[in-house]
Amino acid sequence: MPEALDASQLRPMARSLDPLEGEALSGYLLRLAHRLGVDPLHLYVRTGLTGTRLEGTKITRVSPALGFSLDDVSLEAFGRTTRLSREEVTGLLVAPLGARYGPLSTEYSRSQADERTRFVSPWVLSDRTQYCPDCLAGDSSSQIEQVHGGAWQRIWRLSAVFACLRHRRFLRQRCPNCGEHVQGDAKNLIARPRDGELHPTQCRASTPVETLRAVRPACGADLAKADRPRDLLPTASRTREAAFATQARLLTLLAPDGPEHVSSVGWLIPTAQYFNDLRTVATLILMTWPEARPHAATRTLAKILDHEAEQRHRAFENVRDTPGAYRRKVSVYIAPPENPAVTAAVLEMADRFLSARDEREAARFLEFLAVEATYIHRKVGYALRTKPGTSFPLQVALLAHRRGESKAATAEEIITKRGGFRRAHR
Repeated sequence: MPEALDASQLRPMARSLDPLEGEALSGYLLRLAHRLGVDPLHLYVRTGLTGTRLEGTKITRVSPALGFSLDDVSLEAFGRTTRLSREEVTGLLVAPLGARYGPLSTEYSRSQADERTRFVSPWVLSDRTQYCPDCLAGDSSSQIEQVHGGAWQRIWRLSAVFACLRHRRFLRQRCPNCGEHVQGDAKNLIARPRDGELHPTQCRASTPVETLRAVRPACGADLAKADRPRDLLPTASRTREAAFATQARLLTLLAPDGPEHVSSVGWLIPTAQYFNDLRTVATLILMTWPEARPHAATRTLAKILDHEAEQRHRAFENVRDTPGAYRRKVSVYIAPPENPAVTAAVLEMADRFLSARDEREAARFLEFLAVEATYIHRKVGYALRTKPGTSFPLQVALLAHRRGESKAATAEEIITKRGGFRRAHR
């Protein structure tokens, strides 16, 4: 196994690669390792990603956290050895997306403020990734991409990204050959980091073996040639358009030049926080389904959510009365769907609910979800309605039941007193 080197003494490599647009660090390492004919673990050490470890330290894995952020020592060493600028290296990391994606933000996510629990949001894929086969196939006009494959996009680590609009298809997480997560490894940024025989577009999941002591071979399926799965992509045009329109809107919000503020229940909030609102409403939709079924954009999307909700309700009942299982109870509903068609269905509806003109109009959709969630499980329901990181206007909309005309305090007055919010519509 390789040993750590003195990062400050590392010299530029004779050969390197220019990052592809939107490429993630893990994908860049795979392509560069393939070009140099070495395994990813060797390249991890050679490029100084071991950071401040003592020289000679045995290296056995590539920490998944490296795909999100790098310390100054690692960032400087990686840039020097690969001949990349600081901006290019930073562009390979997922953490900067937190400026627009709430579940990654240290400002709008309590857990992210703790270094020990960074990047653990279920709406951030830290131990696996998604992929578009057509993107991995690369640009046929580029010789580099023909040889080493296309980019593994860093944005694929965000659960709110479920489709590739360029190729008009849903993303995938599992290999069509072995059925495993193609990059699933909780201990490594890149699965099988010592395996230098695999092409960057091949599945790195380990296949089952008959004996525990046998070396598990890699699946090795070519992900760039994966067929379109019929079960993930509804054929109805209205369903496709509803899903892709939602993805287009969310990608606009995630773009570096996207809007800094967006409307949520009629009030302007930071774009990053909007994704927390979106996550909360999506969770309430799944928890209380079929309460929101009449509002589905199409029958196909409703049926997709029928199946997903049935599975989650069954899982929740298994832990509902288990003492001390609060986190497991919450996770049943807050975990993002793995099937991108389900993600599309629930986010399309959540985004539509949040786009209401004001909190009163939003209450027509959201209030009955909040009440039903509390009825299903008071503690879990209340936690979702007041989840840290969601916007104050959404919390007011979820907590404030219909008030009679005699009530002095309206939702608008409560939000205005809190300060820092202004109407999205006049």
